[in-house]
Order: sequence, then C-alpha cells, then structure tokens
Amino acid sequence: MEQTVVRDQELIGTLQRYADLFTFAPVGALVLTEDSRVEEINRAAASMLGLPRGWIAGQLFSRWIAKRDAKRFLEHLRNACRANQPLSDEFRINDRRGRTRDVRFDSVAMIARGDAEDAPLRRCQITMTDVSEQRWFGRDALNDLAHVARLNSCGEMAAALAHELSQPLGAITLYCNAAKKSLAAGADDQQLAALVAKIADAASHAQATVQGLRAYLSKREASVEDLDINAVVRDAARLAGAYAKERGARVELRLSESVPKVRANRVHVQQVLLNLLQNSVDAMQQTAADARRVVVVSDRPEPGIVRVTVADTGPGMTDEQRIRAFEPFYTTKKNGMGMGLSISRSIIESYGGRLWAPKARRGTTLSFTLPANESH
Repeated sequence: MEQTVVRDQELIGTLQRYADLFTFAPVGALVLTEDSRVEEINRAAASMLGLPRGWIAGQLFSRWIAKRDAKRFLEHLRNACRANQPLSDEFRINDRRGRTRDVRFDSVAMIARGDAEDAPLRRCQITMTDVSEQRWFGRDALNDLAHVARLNSCGEMAAALAHELSQPLGAITLYCNAAKKSLAAGADDQQLAALVAKIADAASHAQATVQGLRAYLSKREASVEDLDINAVVRDAARLAGAYAKERGARVELRLSESVPKVRANRVHVQQVLLNLLQNSVDAMQQTAADARRVVVVSDRPEPGIVRVTVADTGPGMTDEQRIRAFEPFYTTKKNGMGMGLSISRSIIESYGGRLWAPKARRGTTLSFTLPANESH
C-alpha cells in the first residue's frame, strides 16, 4: 500500500513538472484539435496574441490567423494530426491590437483519444516561434544588396535620364526666350500667361523626374506602408519611359482600378517593377521597331491577392531560361550582373508575395503577387 502511495506521489510530481514546463516554457506551445480548437495553451503563446490563457482556451485558433493563411493553416493542422513526423510551416497571426507577425508552427501529432482510426477529432502539439525579427534582420541585408542593384540600374539608364531631363530644361529656355520677345513686342496678358503655364509644366516635369530618381536611389527604405500599387506602377513606368523611348519601345499600362492596397515598401516595389521593365525593353532589341511593346497589367486574381504582370513582345525564354532566370549571377545579357531578378524575387518574397515567369505564347511574361490589405 505504501509503495502504491509513493508511486502515485512520484507520478503526480512528474505530471506537475511537465505541466510547469509546458506552462512556463520560453517558446509558445499549445495543443489544438484538427479543426483548430484550443485545448491547452501556455503563457508564451498567449502573450503572442496579447490575451489571457483562460480566455483563449476553447476558442478556434484559426480566428487569429491572417485571412489569406487561414485555409492553408487548417490544411496544415489536418496533415499534422495524421502525419508520422513533425510538420513545419509559417503563418501570419493577428494579435489583439491588430498587429501582424510571422510565426513558424512546428506541429506533431498526439495519440488520439479512443480508437485511433475512429476518433472524431485528432490533436497535435505545436510550438510557435516568432520569426518576424529574423525577417527584418534579413531585410536589412537585402536593403544593402538592393541599393547596389539600384545604383547599377541607374548607371545603365543614365543616358536616357539625361535626355529625359534635357527636354523640359530645353523647353524652359525656349519658352523664356519667347516670353522675353513677347514682352518686347508688347504682347497681351493672355499670350504671356500661356507661355508661363508652359514653363511651369516643363519645370514640373523636370522636378518630378529628379524627385523620382532621388527617391529611387535613396537608402532610407525601412518604412512599410499601405501602397496604391497602380501609383507605384505609374512612377516606375515614368522612370523607365525614357529608357524605353531611347530604345524604340513603348510601355502600355492596363491597370485595374478595383485592386486593393498592398503593405510593402514603395522603393522596393518600384525597384522590382523597374527591373522587369528594363529587362523587357532590353529583350526586344532584335524585334521590329514598331512591335516593341511592354504591357503592364494589375489585377486581383483572387481575394487577398494583388498581381502585377509585365509582358513584352521579344523572343521569349526557353524552358531552361525560365527555370534559371532567378538564380544569382545567371544572365543572358552581354554585360548583365545576373542579380536583378534574384534580388527582385527576394524583395517580393520578403513581403509574403511570389515572383515567377509563367509560360507565354509570345515574348516573356513575368508576374508577381503581394498580399492585399483588404481593410482598404
């Protein structure tokens, strides 16, 4: 009898130690059913959500998963509850204050209650690791590399940008001389007002080009904001327009006005677009001059996703080139670095998007997606 009591006390002590280890572990831990019902949750996991443990217990954890990840999260749970090995994946969670963070879920199946095959709901134990800070540290290194790529691309565009600036500056000189002559000839106020308006338009054009270039070359790109993707496309097309014009190409925009905003850094997304536009223009140099056209399309292929597609009328890519296009240092250009598409993909993926080269019947098509901020 005494041995039984001792064994029971030892068992109770062991269970208490395990319970304390679960509750006070420095990493988030929880037990979920395959439909995401919270059976147990520790302090660290509750802290990530900014809510008390007692309130979270019994709730569906999927309510805190970002909408665009919810379906994938439930699939992860179902698979994890039936797998013979741990499964890992990353999802975005929203805390009580509406802040979003990237979290890695490492999930392992637990023994089902009752008969393993007939149990109505299986369970899995999960550890949650906040990887948001790791993403930001990685983004800092990406910023440096992206800045070097921007400097290089502007070196390639220098002649075109100089020509773009010379046009409005030359126009200002022309209109100023015309205004002087008009004054000397006693022109009326209406003629002078028309000349002054033309001078102002030309000055605004030059200012917009310089400001756009300065912003593009700036290294202060840590800020993330809600972006109107169409406005960013127009800015990139304006910068690339001179480069395209000098090479006998034109850029056409077909932008859907119904696309929601995306949350990213303006300069980063502009850099991706400018790189795709430059690549398209360069690829069409062997195409007949009147057929050199780059079309940029924005749309929303499904809820929660914004897509931008850049398509040209060049010779296109082989299957091998499409597969290798995003490899660092791989290039088909004579003097190319082979880093543009690799950096562009890293930028898009750092904001939870995707960049790829779908098969096209003519020319080359490159598409990227970004998560939509549906609240806007």
